[in-house]
Amino acid sequence: MALLYAAALVGFETYINWDQWQWWPWWLVDYVSAGLIAAGALLALRGSARGPLLLACGWGFAIAMMWMSLAGNIEAGADPVRAGRVAGFYVTLIAFSMMWCALGLALTLNARPPQSNR
Repeated sequence: MALLYAAALVGFETYINWDQWQWWPWWLVDYVSAGLIAAGALLALRGSARGPLLLACGWGFAIAMMWMSLAGNIEAGADPVRAGRVAGFYVTLIAFSMMWCALGLALTLNARPPQSNR
C-alpha cells in the first residue's frame, strides 16, 4: 500500500507539473513525502523498528500536505491550465489521496510489532 502510494505520488506529481513547474518548494514536498513513505515501508518490510516510525511520519506529512493542497484548491477554484490535464477531477484526487493517507496512517499506528522467532 505504501510503496504503491509513493510511486503513484511521484508519477502523478511529475505528470501534473511536467510543462509548468511551479516554485520548487511547492512540488518538492510531494517528493519528500513519497521518500518518507517509501523509506519507512522498506524499513518496515525488513523488520527495522524505525520503519513504522518513519512510515507514520511520512503518512502524517502527506496528510498535512494534502490538506493544504485541498483547501487551497477549493478556495482558489478551478485552475484552467490544470483542469484539462486531469480531466476535472483534481480536487477529488486530492481528497482521495488524503483519505488513502489517513488509512495508511491508521494501519501503521495499529500494526502489531513483529513476533520474535525465539
